[in-house]
Amino acid sequence: MSAPLQSCHNTAASQPGIDLETPEAMQVGCLAIDVLRRFRADEKTMAIPVVSAQLQPVGLVTRRQTLAVFGHQFSYELNSRKHVDILLTEQPLIFDINTDPNTLSRAMTERDQSSAFDPAIMTANGRYLGLLSVITLLKQMTDIRLELAFDSNPLSRLPGNNSINHETDARLQLGKPFVLIYADLDHFKAFNDHYGYERGDRVIQLLAQLLKHVAGKEDFIGHVGGDDFVLLLAPEGWRDKATALLDAFSRESALMYDIEDRRRGYIIAENRQGERMHFSMMSLSLAIIPCDADAYASHVAVAEAASEVKHLAKMQAGNCMVVNRRAAAPDKTAASPASQPTTPSQRAEACNAG
Repeated sequence: MSAPLQSCHNTAASQPGIDLETPEAMQVGCLAIDVLRRFRADEKTMAIPVVSAQLQPVGLVTRRQTLAVFGHQFSYELNSRKHVDILLTEQPLIFDINTDPNTLSRAMTERDQSSAFDPAIMTANGRYLGLLSVITLLKQMTDIRLELAFDSNPLSRLPGNNSINHETDARLQLGKPFVLIYADLDHFKAFNDHYGYERGDRVIQLLAQLLKHVAGKEDFIGHVGGDDFVLLLAPEGWRDKATALLDAFSRESALMYDIEDRRRGYIIAENRQGERMHFSMMSLSLAIIPCDADAYASHVAVAEAASEVKHLAKMQAGNCMVVNRRAAAPDKTAASPASQPTTPSQRAEACNAG
């Protein structure tokens, strides 16, 4: 008889915010009758994972399937010496604990009706961690949506500062490179004062739509507030997305101006001292912060770097991206570690576009 492996309660407890069921796993090669005894001993257990000697999941057995196999006449005698393989569900869901909840939700809700309520096996570094039930996932998704609703910007419908900070920290903790882009409009206040808040709001909504258009499925978009936005992108292809964003904004933002102002190339408005002067057409400044593994301790450090680079970006005329050179990105825009510059103006690479 194969004894159940040690429970993974301590491992699951080390994962903050994750409410997993942690039934003791059964070892591959155990007898089907051992599984039946487990279910009979605990009426609350609905599913049990089956794992290898290294705690790697190989399948899932459910109370429903087990009772069905042993529920007819002579089934006990026929199956008592057979291995657990006869009870394994087809194509069990196995996910890493860091999998995005939306990915989990799609996978668990798109299954056949026969397995619609089976839990997913969650792992950490390929080893069994616990079971995630459908009910727990739905509760988690509801909590996430409520949190996003409270945090989202009412104008853009994008996540706000709390979500931005949380997502940045989560990506830093994963230790995988990503790129943060801080987007800020230039001459927006003059446009807003000249044309009014309603048209100014349309510009903010336009920028939000353009950000959504260039972002991929795994990218994150947040609205800091006002005309400031944040993009978190995969390191591959970030420059193409940034360039596409600048080109699209240059093209679309011009349509927000009256024809006469568009032909003239500037608007006449009051500055902060109440003096009438010429203001250039709106442009978009992008502060690019490549975040290599272990480059930043938290979102606070990333925000400090973004603030410095954003200042440099706004010193450039027209649509522009400025790339922080403290951390290298796969696009090879950074200097080699041996030649890292020291002054703020040297630590960034400026590139006008549009």
